[in-house]
Amino acid sequence: MGGAAGRTAAAAVATAAAAALLTAAGPAGGAGAAEPAEAAEVLGAADIGIGGFGIGGRHRVVWAAAEFAPPGKSTVPAAVTYDRTLVPVGARVSVVRYDSRRGMTVALEVRGLPKNRGYGAHVHTEPCGPRPGDSGPHYRNVPVPRGSSAGPRHVNPENEVWLDFTTDEHGGGRALSSHMWRFRAGEARSVVIHEHRTRHEPGRTGDAGGRLACVTLALDPKPGR
Repeated sequence: MGGAAGRTAAAAVATAAAAALLTAAGPAGGAGAAEPAEAAEVLGAADIGIGGFGIGGRHRVVWAAAEFAPPGKSTVPAAVTYDRTLVPVGARVSVVRYDSRRGMTVALEVRGLPKNRGYGAHVHTEPCGPRPGDSGPHYRNVPVPRGSSAGPRHVNPENEVWLDFTTDEHGGGRALSSHMWRFRAGEARSVVIHEHRTRHEPGRTGDAGGRLACVTLALDPKPGR
């Protein structure tokens, strides 16, 4: 299987695997507020076998989970909320990254948020901090050249990882984002939840409003972590 059909099949397998692993990770755990989040966020990493669709073999999966908590005076929890109304303390988040031969899929799940509401979410370059801006800009597969401003070539759901979702009547939501590339080491370090779904219209592309919450995690852990 090759061409567009092969890419579609590979993406379908990656999506299904990420969703299944996200579910298998179970309910989110504690926030780990006493530690810098990066030291405690990855709950598991494994090499799994996926057969069929021409992408059989061993593939890397990492997953993490945490409960949102407010920033402390000297510590930042693994999942930090800056807006306790739209991302309540105790709401839960899980993130899975699944690698295939052709790229990767990132899956996000949230629980305990206000019901029937749209949110934006993106992978960012820096760990979460006590201030919303501490997580840095969006991760981009094709970086913006030094001294240039980001344009449509860089700010789009193919070059970035967008994980927008709308919560259901129970306050839960899920999102998946599949790509034909993988993160560069050490450059994808958090997922930020924003106040509204990401805009696509010219001049506003990539805008998802204020940063409501952030979860720090190593989306590119070293083998064996």
